[in-house]
Amino acid sequence: MNALVVRQECTDLGLRARGIVLCDLNIQPASEELRTTIDLEVERIAREFKSRAEIRAMPELERVRKIMRAVGVKPKTHPPSIQKLLEFAWKRQSLMAINNLVDAYNLMSLRTRCSVGAHDLALIELPVELRLFRGTETFRPLGGDANQQINRGEFGYVDARDRVICRLDSLQADFSKITRTTAGALLIIESTTVHSNDQLDQLVSEILSTITFHCPDVRVLSES
Repeated sequence: MNALVVRQECTDLGLRARGIVLCDLNIQPASEELRTTIDLEVERIAREFKSRAEIRAMPELERVRKIMRAVGVKPKTHPPSIQKLLEFAWKRQSLMAINNLVDAYNLMSLRTRCSVGAHDLALIELPVELRLFRGTETFRPLGGDANQQINRGEFGYVDARDRVICRLDSLQADFSKITRTTAGALLIIESTTVHSNDQLDQLVSEILSTITFHCPDVRVLSES
């Protein structure tokens, strides 16, 4: 069974995604080495971009923003996750320290320009689908205290119990977040047709290599 299924309606929009099941996770504070590597990446971003406008003009971001507009979403209201992460790093000169897994995939999101997120396997039911919403779903974002209504035609990720685990590519659900007790996770890596399938496969390999280095006990159980 594939852990992640991408519906044709989303492929037709130009979305691409990979799902990786991770097990034997040992969630800890990020190491000093990882935090130093993140700081160096943030410094590189500060040199590369002189303004937010330059960040938003990146081909990877332009493509995501075009897809959002195609499904009736205003990117100004719901900025893509890569945009939010890059702009946070550019403005704050750092990234928030969360834990070894989240910090590692945030680092690789900065590097690869792919949207990367993870969900606790014990709290979701596989397979997860990337699909267009029907407009009947509700969603509580990470850190939120109330459900949000989701608009028909938006894209996002839904588990086998029809629960939204991620709205668009930028708003993760609170109930499936990674915590200190997480032992397994579904890692989702999302891109667009800006990257060829071969390029995306290579980026996935690089992301997994970094995660397994900074989460040394983790095992990659499956990829889809």
